[in-house]
Amino acid sequence: MKKWILLLFVALLMPSFFIYGWFSLTTGEHHYSRTDIFSYWLYTPTSLRQAPAISENAEYRYIYDPDSQHMTVTILWKNIGNRVLQKAQLIDFIQKQGGFEQYDCVWRYYDEKDYTDNYRRYCVFQKSETLELEYFETERRISTVQKISEID
Repeated sequence: MKKWILLLFVALLMPSFFIYGWFSLTTGEHHYSRTDIFSYWLYTPTSLRQAPAISENAEYRYIYDPDSQHMTVTILWKNIGNRVLQKAQLIDFIQKQGGFEQYDCVWRYYDEKDYTDNYRRYCVFQKSETLELEYFETERRISTVQKISEID
């Protein structure tokens, strides 16, 4: 009887541990490299996995804010040979993602009628000795007015 109570207790707690584990893995800030297989596949969006390899020395940073529901993934390359040529490759990569282009950024909106809070942004930044590719994504939030109008 005690074994069954223990088994039931564990079975009831497992979903809570799973949800807490998933939440702690996917929120906050995480630094990793491409050689960290688990982190690379968990945090890097599929579109960024196709980015050109500018340098072997790349650092990845993942930030997810559950309050504002924004995700930012930044790839920082160091020790780059020809930064102008490599930056041109990155700009070509982000232009292939499609969307509205301005400066060294591309915005891809999920809803062409709503430009407020429902998009992906790819940007290339050149700093003194580094190149950065930043991916920023917002999740669509439905306002109370929209929910009420959908009910009617």
